[in-house]
Amino acid sequence: MEQATAIVSTDRCFLRPATASDYNALVAGIGAPEFPPELPLANLQRQGKLKAWLDSILSMSLDGRACVFSIDLRTGERCIGQVSLVQRDKSASWNLAFWLNPAYWGGGLAVEAATATVRYAFTVMAIQEVWAGAAAWNQRSIRTLLKLGLHPIEAAETLNGESGSSDTTRAFSVSRDSWMRASTDDST
Repeated sequence: MEQATAIVSTDRCFLRPATASDYNALVAGIGAPEFPPELPLANLQRQGKLKAWLDSILSMSLDGRACVFSIDLRTGERCIGQVSLVQRDKSASWNLAFWLNPAYWGGGLAVEAATATVRYAFTVMAIQEVWAGAAAWNQRSIRTLLKLGLHPIEAAETLNGESGSSDTTRAFSVSRDSWMRASTDDST
């Protein structure tokens, strides 16, 4: 699997390999009052495990088991969010995740960056399938996943470790073949 060593360009962003120096931007984004406290990254921050998580995913990137991009804007703002791909149980299937600082919500930047990451996954890394999950209440993320061409595959109850309550998580996926067909159809 090829690691994220290249910078991927979009109309408004540069996606570059994430580094440990992105930690302060991660804390700022997740610490914003608008950032949903129910999301996993916010939970890691509350538990004091956010730095360990970043270090772990960066280490996985070095081992070829993850690909983590930080999103820099062409206007100069650095690390306004991140998009990651992490290898699932089988090597041809990877999980997609993303976060964006709330100051940049609503402008289509998450879709733009995640679209470029999915394209990179299928065309450069030759991943065979991309998966993603979103809490059923997180309609903003669900809409983003649908815009990326992922399709709902299941809903499952998951236990919320902090409160003991359960939340419904929706899973989505798209195969490389399906994505390639849709990309070809879009260009004709």
